[in-house]
Amino acid sequence: MNVFAAPPQNRTSVPPRLGRRYPMALKYREQQRAGFGCLSHVAKDNVYIIGCSGFVYTAPSIVSRDTRPPSAAIILAAGEEPFTLVEKERELRVHAAVIPPFVERSLYARDVPLICFHVTPSSPRYDAFRGLAQGRVSPLDRALFSELDTPLQQLYLGRLPPGQAPDVYDQVVRIPFQHRVSPPADPRVARIRELLEAGPNLTLTQLARELGMSYFWASRIMTEVFGMSLRDYKSWRKLRRVFHLLHSNRSITEIAHTAGFTDSAHLSRTYQRWFGQPPSYSRNRNHVRVLRCWPEGG
Repeated sequence: MNVFAAPPQNRTSVPPRLGRRYPMALKYREQQRAGFGCLSHVAKDNVYIIGCSGFVYTAPSIVSRDTRPPSAAIILAAGEEPFTLVEKERELRVHAAVIPPFVERSLYARDVPLICFHVTPSSPRYDAFRGLAQGRVSPLDRALFSELDTPLQQLYLGRLPPGQAPDVYDQVVRIPFQHRVSPPADPRVARIRELLEAGPNLTLTQLARELGMSYFWASRIMTEVFGMSLRDYKSWRKLRRVFHLLHSNRSITEIAHTAGFTDSAHLSRTYQRWFGQPPSYSRNRNHVRVLRCWPEGG
């Protein structure tokens, strides 16, 4: 059985005002009107933080443009309406999709409730997701997740007990692999991860020396085998630190400096480019409910 649904026949055009590249001020106003938080007076967004492996983000409405997050994602419609994903010139109107990491896309789900499962570079499943859809946004058959509809609805509403969320998360991220044979893990990935965790400030020259190869091959392997450039990996490590600090009482400026960003503007630009919203929105309790999760009994 192929878990990927056939490419949908009914396409939808992106709304003209959203499809054009507007000056920054207009683009910002459009996002304010139709993007994150426009329905927070009705229902808040929810973030379930699943340890270091990933997180679940739910929202009643999302419009985000040209994001390129380091996390892989499974996005599911929480209702009957489909959402639209745009990757380069390709548009997909779907009820479920899998997206590999670092794939630039736009998401149009205005007034369409979504549940988004993110798999971060710290997850042991990250490498499998990189190869799953071969660098492209791929539709999934929403019916594959139907047995989980009850806990998924509770997730969307923010009513699932945090202790149960990791189990639901694990079931969801396993589903795309149920009918596929995963290729064997490349041992170089584990070695690179080990070196970078032990020496997060390694330069590419130093990494090449540790791997016993040239600078050129070290750079190529980082991108093709590990899945991201060394620069992107270091940015991810900074953002991982941001995640731990974002919901503290520290200011955005303090968080930026502690995590290793030049200043708050540098942090905000990176965060916006990867997740489609500023960090100030993510920590605003009027818009977002944060639930830190751990296994039941843990």
